[in-house]
Amino acid sequence: PRAMLAMRTSALALAPLRPAHCVPSRARASTSVSVSVAKTPSRGARVTRGRTRLTRMRTTRVGAAGNDPPGPLDGLVAGVDAKNLRAAVASDSDADLVQVETVSPMQFLLSSTAFYVVMGVGSQVASGFLNIHPDVLDATRSLNLDQASLWMVPLLLSLAFAITHADKYEFLAEVRDIFKVGVLPSLAPLGLPGIVLLSLGAGVGEEAFFRGFLMPFTDGGLQSIGVPQNVSIICVLTATSVFFGALHAITPAYFYWATGAGFLFGLEYVNDGLGTAMVTHTLYDFLAFGFILISWAGGEDGEGESNPVEER
Repeated sequence: PRAMLAMRTSALALAPLRPAHCVPSRARASTSVSVSVAKTPSRGARVTRGRTRLTRMRTTRVGAAGNDPPGPLDGLVAGVDAKNLRAAVASDSDADLVQVETVSPMQFLLSSTAFYVVMGVGSQVASGFLNIHPDVLDATRSLNLDQASLWMVPLLLSLAFAITHADKYEFLAEVRDIFKVGVLPSLAPLGLPGIVLLSLGAGVGEEAFFRGFLMPFTDGGLQSIGVPQNVSIICVLTATSVFFGALHAITPAYFYWATGAGFLFGLEYVNDGLGTAMVTHTLYDFLAFGFILISWAGGEDGEGESNPVEER
């Protein structure tokens, strides 16, 4: 007998807003993913040549053998079924063959990079058009490499906790499994140059929009209607951080983490300038991609027998 699992997902990815005083996101992509699980004599899960960057899973439905396949609107309220996802990613039984049909890694890289470029250039153009001073380019001159390294410490500590405790906490395991199915298959084939390009694009493009354009634009709007500067900055930091988190919300837990990261980038921008925030964001993304690839691209049992997400 063959067991069939059909999954429809919609992926949304974006990543973080005024320089050392006053607040942009990650590439957005939408794709449809079909996953089927069938009994096979091999152990572990395999992913076909198709790749995707899966950053938000909205729908999941399991159909029993013999039933009609689910429709495109089925399960919109159900959310992610972490148990079924984990079973598809790594299983100790002889039961899993996962097929993912999505964009190629190169297409993913080019589309993401193009989006980041549009985000950065668009923020600079908008800043000039709306007379935001300093504009994005001028704001990037506020750069402190020492402070950028210090601001990265809490982010790296949270990353280390997530990687080392993913087996212990369900909310971390859910994030790990989504990365294994949706991110690593697109990321790993790109190699070091691709990871560097993605990290640089996210760090510069997102910070240009969220911190270089959106924060000063919102802050100026609030102050123009009489909101005190101190109150305005707090409101801007909070609102843009929540916005940043929402655009990264692949799971509820990841939403909270991304909101905190956005707040940290905002504080860094206010205190040390846009260029410093860009360096921190870029370096963190690069290190995070690397550690996640090393830690989560291997086998579940830690014996290094096989990669649960491998190209067929």
